[in-house]
Amino acid sequence: MNENQQKAVTAPLGTTMVIAGPGSGKTYVIVERINYMINKLECNPLNILVITFTRAAADEMKQRYVQKYGNSKVNFGTFHSTFYRILQMYDRDKYSMDKLLKEEQKYQLIEKIYREVGKGEYEDFTDTFLSNLTLMQNQLINIKYYNPTDLSKEIYQKVYMEYMKYKESAGLFDFDDMLVDCYLLLKNEPQVLEFFQNKFKYVLIDEFQDINCVQFETLRLLQQNNPNIFIVGDDDQSIYQFRGARPEFLLQFGDYYNNVNQVVLDTNYRSTPPIIEFSNQLIHYNKNRYDKVMKPNKKGSQVPIIENFESTKEQTKYIIDQLVKLNNEGHILGEIAIIYRLNMQSRPIVEKLLNINLAFKVRDSVYTLHDHWVTKDILAYLQLAQDKTEVDPFIRVLNKPSRYASKDIIYALKKCEHNPFLALKNMDLPKWQTSRFDEFELHLKKMHSKTLPEQIRYIRQNIGYDAYISEHCAYRKISSEGLYDILNDIEDSVDEHNSWQSWENHMLEIAKNLRNSQRDNHNKNAITLTTMHSAKGLEFDVVFILDVVEDVVPHKKSMLQSEIEEERRLFYVSLTRAKRHLYICVPKKRYNKDVSQSPFIEEMLTPLEPLKVGDTIRHKKYGVGIVNKVDENIATIKFKSGTKPVDYIFCFKKKIIEKEIL
Repeated sequence: MNENQQKAVTAPLGTTMVIAGPGSGKTYVIVERINYMINKLECNPLNILVITFTRAAADEMKQRYVQKYGNSKVNFGTFHSTFYRILQMYDRDKYSMDKLLKEEQKYQLIEKIYREVGKGEYEDFTDTFLSNLTLMQNQLINIKYYNPTDLSKEIYQKVYMEYMKYKESAGLFDFDDMLVDCYLLLKNEPQVLEFFQNKFKYVLIDEFQDINCVQFETLRLLQQNNPNIFIVGDDDQSIYQFRGARPEFLLQFGDYYNNVNQVVLDTNYRSTPPIIEFSNQLIHYNKNRYDKVMKPNKKGSQVPIIENFESTKEQTKYIIDQLVKLNNEGHILGEIAIIYRLNMQSRPIVEKLLNINLAFKVRDSVYTLHDHWVTKDILAYLQLAQDKTEVDPFIRVLNKPSRYASKDIIYALKKCEHNPFLALKNMDLPKWQTSRFDEFELHLKKMHSKTLPEQIRYIRQNIGYDAYISEHCAYRKISSEGLYDILNDIEDSVDEHNSWQSWENHMLEIAKNLRNSQRDNHNKNAITLTTMHSAKGLEFDVVFILDVVEDVVPHKKSMLQSEIEEERRLFYVSLTRAKRHLYICVPKKRYNKDVSQSPFIEEMLTPLEPLKVGDTIRHKKYGVGIVNKVDENIATIKFKSGTKPVDYIFCFKKKIIEKEIL
């Protein structure tokens, strides 16, 4: 146990805030703190509550404590499980498990309500609604004042009111209600609050930077009289603001509690010095943070490798070649991770891994291109280009883009068993409308002679599917960027196929194999594929980070300074997953378009502070040198070949020099 870990473990009762950087042994500190509280501070284990954010983390914490100290009377749990326990102790019948609205039931219910009160079809509505609902409730915002993201406020409020009415009439509650209902119960029932204040006299919370408003306010109620609270968190690893996490509760903790005892765990036991140096330099660019610099405990000189590629295809080939090499050399596959910003970036890697039969597991929801409604639209057009008499694909894309086909026309076509174009010709329609359908038919004819990639581009540009996506999103007041990314991924994935049937069969085969491969998702000897968000809390000997380019890292939606800082933290989390080997992959082209490397790379390579006299640097041409003098951006450096003035800021950016880490 190092000095700062000892300070944290042996802190007096009261309010303690532990800022724990990556790899600093925070779980060890919490386990030791619990034992110290029981055996040295004479706290009753029944009155100790330990909260983490995931069930897996809670189970691991409890297991580590019990294995070492054997006392299982301490209360371990997540916020949801703890708050649900409180609700059940208050009213077991109202909050019985059979009245919990399961996620699948909730999803189907929202879809049904939207069809009744919404305007037309919107395939992504339910996912978007549910993410907004969780965010609103986590932030304790009244429906009147909430402005939903990527949804019309009017429709959101209508669906919300109907959803709440249904739950109330059926006597049901959902996962989000566990938090809000517990907060309201403790706020409005003084006797209940007093009971749980006495029950949970001592509270320890892990990953405090991820706490949201309803969790924090409930915690304040439980600890409002005589606070005994021990929090552990890292403001540099706060990456869940999109879910309602409020890192300012950590940053401003001293504004809420008096006499806070603060300890910083700044020794990283996980990563080699160069990885720590790079990550320190990157995160230093964030302004809204506690000023700290992580220090290495390990030795090692393997510098993170920044690999540039002509295209994402080259990037994929390089990574697969490296994985095969590592496997042949006997590396444990479970010690290798591939990290990416967006789920869809995993597709080409997944396909190649399935081809070469290397074991892997995907931590997030499995991304399958075939299942997306945009892909199904494109397939419908391709199917019609081959056979225009097919009814189902015709109806699917008839108004994509709009050809002003009314509900009556579509209803009539659904009764038609064959050749919808002929059926339309037999209808008594105005000339302006028949010309639209004639144009549609002509487009399909023109597609005959084109290759599959050309057909996709024709659908997007000539037929006007891209314009339809733009109008579709503008009407619903949502972003179109994600849907354009799907279209770009479709174009990227058809290159090796001669027909739409070959492409669709390939997608279906990949989806089937992927589902089969993920049945054993607990396989410890398998490569981990994960988004940056899901990588948090993990560590690996070897880490590959994909597509470290502008508009991906940071994501193009991030415009505000606070959003850029969150993206920087996300990249920081990714860097600090690596124990020894870190590969940062930078393609020059993505979806056949030129892209620039992420600005975070330059930040990562720029020193935390100006060079100072006595620093050792390595120059590509002159070798190792000692800094003799520094004047603004010019450093006078003594090399074996002589003393030379160097514009070290420029040289760092161009990777001509680097600081030697001793």
